[in-house]
Amino acid sequence: MYSKKFRHLKTGNIYEMLRNDVINATNANAEQVMVLYKSDLYPDKLFVREKNEFYEKFKQL
Repeated sequence: MYSKKFRHLKTGNIYEMLRNDVINATNANAEQVMVLYKSDLYPDKLFVREKNEFYEKFKQL
């Protein structure tokens, strides 16, 4: 596992990308590639977002 820091373009909050190769296993979106990330603001939560959308809304630091 690796980590990279990203800034959310709308809020300016900093997030840490944990993985960029997570596979969505739901029937409707089978095999969709997701990004797994977290924020220091919410240390007990992990977030996922579709990979293309993630790169549209975040900029690597």
